[in-house]
Amino acid sequence: MNVVHKYGGTSVATIEKIQAVADRIAELKKAGNNVAVVCSAMGKTTDKLIEMAKAVGGDRNKREFDSLLSTGEQTTCALMAMALQARGVPAVSLTGGQSGFITDTIHSHATIRKINGERINQVVASGAVPVITGFQGVTADGDITTLGRGGSDTTAVAVAATLGWDCEIYTDVDGVYTIDPRRCPKAKKLDTITCDEMMELAAMGAGVLETRSVELAKKYGVNLYLGRSLEKDLTKGTHIVEKYFEAAVVTGIGVIDDCSMLSIKCEFGGDTVSRLFSSIAEMNINVDMISHQLDDKTAILSFSCSAESALEIMERMPDEHFTVNNGLAKLSLVGAGMATHSGVAAKALSTLYENGIPHYQITTSEISISITVDKDHLQKACDALAKAFDLCEE
Repeated sequence: MNVVHKYGGTSVATIEKIQAVADRIAELKKAGNNVAVVCSAMGKTTDKLIEMAKAVGGDRNKREFDSLLSTGEQTTCALMAMALQARGVPAVSLTGGQSGFITDTIHSHATIRKINGERINQVVASGAVPVITGFQGVTADGDITTLGRGGSDTTAVAVAATLGWDCEIYTDVDGVYTIDPRRCPKAKKLDTITCDEMMELAAMGAGVLETRSVELAKKYGVNLYLGRSLEKDLTKGTHIVEKYFEAAVVTGIGVIDDCSMLSIKCEFGGDTVSRLFSSIAEMNINVDMISHQLDDKTAILSFSCSAESALEIMERMPDEHFTVNNGLAKLSLVGAGMATHSGVAAKALSTLYENGIPHYQITTSEISISITVDKDHLQKACDALAKAFDLCEE
């Protein structure tokens, strides 16, 4: 077996947990398997580093900030390599730069441009375990960059793609659920989910996997698995696959509970819309659920974004007259089976109506339907839709 293991911050939060992971890796290695390890920073280390940066004061330099945050993963990986060596397993810790991760120059949210896997391959060929820092790389000039939230997942899948190996991501959850179990305790665990469904759910608030990591897995054909740390039985987690026979009509529900709706009335054919979206692009803000209604020579443009982003947009364009609707949440029903089945939107909207839950914007893709509701109605809407589409246990 050739496999990349990725361990999240909770899985390596203490020396005892690092030792337990090292025991598991040593067991696999001594059984004749090739293993590479990608580690996140220990527990709340990243949060502590951010607090330290704030305590120093002054304007936060993004280059230095990335350099600071990268030390969390470096600490974990060095300790993991030492723990493996103590168990008689050769291991070499590697930073993102030493692993050949070359990124663009956008600090705090860098994109991988290429991976020179020569050093990783050398370590594997020597019989040692490469222990690689997640979440980071370097620019062409050698400056340290970080990949943003969930970046260690992306690192792990990228390493697996480079080596042509499988990738197993271990965290503090059993797998992917139809809906966040903290919101719906009776949510069902999914044994299998398609890459497309997982990307949709990840983009819609499911925090178990980073969207880019699933996108990479699909693009490079990486077999991806998500499970609880140290669980040896791979039937107990969730396998993320390219496709499977007779996909469910609705596989799960993603929730984003920080949503605002901005609307602007402008002259049809004028330059307001162009200027608005040019400004949004310059601010690197993501918007969705865009609608454009025409009334004679007037256009009403509406879109959703986070409350913080809505404020930034209005401050950037103070001369425009925006209408803002705060306190919204977005529910997204996701399922590969929607591509071949009709009636999902009708059932979802009927369910909301029967439960007295008003809704606002609606958008669809081939495998998803997204609806905004008042945040006060979010839990009721989740419960009703989960029951209607059989996403929770009885």
